[in-house]
Amino acid sequence: MRYLITGAGQIGSQLAKDLLHAGHEVIVLRRGSHALPGAELVSADAGDRETLKRVAQGAAAIFHCIHTSYSVEAFRRDLPLRELAVMDVAAELGIPVVFPESVYAFGLGARDLHENAPLSPASPLGQARAELLAARAEHEARTASVIASDLIGPTAQPGSAVIPMLVLGPVASGRRAWVLGDPDAPHAVTYLPDLSRAMIAAAPLASRGDSRLMAPTAPARSQREMAGDAAAALSKRSLGVSRIPSAVFGLAAPFSASMRELHRQRYLWAAPSLMQPGRLTSELNLVPTPWEAVLREWAAGISAR
Repeated sequence: MRYLITGAGQIGSQLAKDLLHAGHEVIVLRRGSHALPGAELVSADAGDRETLKRVAQGAAAIFHCIHTSYSVEAFRRDLPLRELAVMDVAAELGIPVVFPESVYAFGLGARDLHENAPLSPASPLGQARAELLAARAEHEARTASVIASDLIGPTAQPGSAVIPMLVLGPVASGRRAWVLGDPDAPHAVTYLPDLSRAMIAAAPLASRGDSRLMAPTAPARSQREMAGDAAAALSKRSLGVSRIPSAVFGLAAPFSASMRELHRQRYLWAAPSLMQPGRLTSELNLVPTPWEAVLREWAAGISAR
């Protein structure tokens, strides 16, 4: 089958790899000129409706994976109009759109997130994500939003993936991990290949009014446990963790949009953050990759460098 992916960051790259491995035809629409091996590259903006309509012809689904800078201003400037363009084209062509989605729109509900949880944003970024979800629900296109927690995996980008950046990266370099919030609070992380499998499986379940589905996610572990596990996987002595004081983000907030948003999002790290299984697990038997297998793959990649 033929699939269109908009955006080729950590999620879009994993999707392209998995779809190509399964023998499908993949078109990647992105603003950059860097091609993904095996995929057809179309250099364009996801808001370009004429190009979208042309490249989406005959597609079984669109996976809309673009992202933007980590600020509420960028979210509202860059995301809604492009999502609307993709949904308008998808509705006209009669094909589903699958979105990756974060836990932000559910606010404190992320402490124990279930598939039917109400939108209850607790931050400006959460409000922006809730607005996107509401727009999907109101649109005539068939959509599915696959909810994931913080990401880890082979295509994770250390500059934007918290656990690889603050926990796994320092451990691999023989340093102490730096953690957000409570180092002993369980915090779910979603393995990127599991999110990719979930998004592919979600396409037939897309519906008008938006289907919200939980990506299979392994049982939560604390950041302290993750750091210890990572050290053990590399046969290194664990140097423990250091907590980043919340005041650091507060002091930097006036000068950095990203630090400002991290300060506003600190509620996600101050308490447990759990992901409960949903329809993809109960109906399609999709289960998360065990944490131990994820770490083995990560350690093998470190050793091969």
